[in-house]
Amino acid sequence: MDLSSRIPSLQQQSRQGHSLLRRSQTAIATADPVLLASWTIWFEGQGPLVAACTSEDDCLSNIQSHAATLLLCTDLLESGSGISLVRRALAVQPELKALILLHRPIARTILDAIEAGCHGICAVQSAGTGAVAAALTAVDSDGQYLDPLISGVLHHSRLPSSGQSLPLQELTMREEDVLRGLCRGMSNEEIANDLLVSMETVKSHVSSLLRKLPAKDRTAAVVTAFREGLVQVPARPPRWT
Repeated sequence: MDLSSRIPSLQQQSRQGHSLLRRSQTAIATADPVLLASWTIWFEGQGPLVAACTSEDDCLSNIQSHAATLLLCTDLLESGSGISLVRRALAVQPELKALILLHRPIARTILDAIEAGCHGICAVQSAGTGAVAAALTAVDSDGQYLDPLISGVLHHSRLPSSGQSLPLQELTMREEDVLRGLCRGMSNEEIANDLLVSMETVKSHVSSLLRKLPAKDRTAAVVTAFREGLVQVPARPPRWT
């Protein structure tokens, strides 16, 4: 991967920071000391960083004692796991927003992260390309986010049956367009720009999709779409399938 041409834009993003970080009490957790150090430096001048840990129990303790409102972690920790951390943290801090980066994003791990309640799921490989900032923006405005690589893995996976045989309501052409955008890992803003419609229009279509599929949130809608074959599968599978 050559990011040389993107150095100025990535540095500018780092200087600008992120509004969600400035408003949040953030805890970070990863087994990777280099990533932990880089995240810690990234937070300088932004919102308060209340925990920087390598273990599940240590991070959970800090989340509780400091009333953290944002968790940024990886699935691999020195002890415990990021997915278990998210599940336990949300049990004690229901308003917490959780973004997880997966080292090896395979379908089973992704589904476990979704079941745990992660609001954003990215691949670690995307961490240095501005994907984390993009995920934070999407989580802040849309509620959930799956990056394109994660969505691509789900595209090509044989997802387990939901055990339900309820007939799905027919989608309008515009709803199908929005659903395809969600399945490509696009945020509401990106879908709006792609379809040349307003953000409110996209949000309205997303709400309709959740009702028709039915799905509790946009992530569940993506899983349902792949499971039921509601979207066209790309010709080339992504890495990690």
